Amino acid sequence: MNLIQLAKDIETGNRPSKIVNLIQFFTQLSNGEYVPNPETRIQVRNRDRDTDFIERIVNKVQQTGDRSKLSTLTTVYFPKTDELKLLNGNHTVEIELKLGIHDAPAVTIDFEKDLGGKKSLLRRLGNLLNKEEVERNSTSCEDVKGELYELMDERISEGKCARPSNDEIEELISLYPFVSTRQIGQWISYHQTGGTRRPMKTYSNQELKEQCEFYKKQRKYSDYVVLEPRTLGAWSHTGIAEAFRQCMEEKKKKVLIPFYCGSVAEYNQLEDGLDLKIIEHYQELGKYWGLTMEADFLVSS
Repeated sequence: MNLIQLAKDIETGNRPSKIVNLIQFFTQLSNGEYVPNPETRIQVRNRDRDTDFIERIVNKVQQTGDRSKLSTLTTVYFPKTDELKLLNGNHTVEIELKLGIHDAPAVTIDFEKDLGGKKSLLRRLGNLLNKEEVERNSTSCEDVKGELYELMDERISEGKCARPSNDEIEELISLYPFVSTRQIGQWISYHQTGGTRRPMKTYSNQELKEQCEFYKKQRKYSDYVVLEPRTLGAWSHTGIAEAFRQCMEEKKKKVLIPFYCGSVAEYNQLEDGLDLKIIEHYQELGKYWGLTMEADFLVSS
């Protein structure tokens, strides 16, 4: 199965495409804003999307009128579940929607026929396509690590040793020359102790507002001050200061402070156990000042 050739065929237009409706890959919020629906996408990047990049390209296209660098999308059909999911073009599809384009061409790959039903090959195809597209952030080391972990998980599910064979490691290095044998060795060691990590979700302002309202409507938090979700980096300063200020203003003795990851570095800190440190610290603060201080962490994917 030659994935390099398949990726080239997709990029050069040698695979047939058909028009698909883009709305199916999004969820509409209460204010009319569309945000990515993760259930309809195959996420191969360590972060779901770069909103600054999207806005930059939207502005560029609006100013120049040039849409020629918006590449054809790639979708994957799963015959066993009769589902169609977006593989390549998480940025492109959102750019197109913001430009008022609701229907666009897409190449469809059959998960069983074209990829042998293997998730590791699906992830590899996504990474290869990300390497080639002009108007997109290129494949990163983290994306390659994700592909390696998918392969290792697949080997475990097949009853094999998790460690890839030497041929599989050499194939990764030949496909992605910006990674080294040493890096791959470190990733393999980490996988065996820490497991895989999910891609990081990027939240829009409206999603954060709706999440805050969701907490406030829960009976559990009816007598709580509920802060608007903030990035994980604020846990030890502005999060605490705002909690005390709002408790005083609303004359309440309980507060919920929700957090989300604003960067891959914050996501990695959360996965490495920062949430437990935050919860313990807030319990100590609350006990000293006579408050109930709770933290919650929004899902990353």
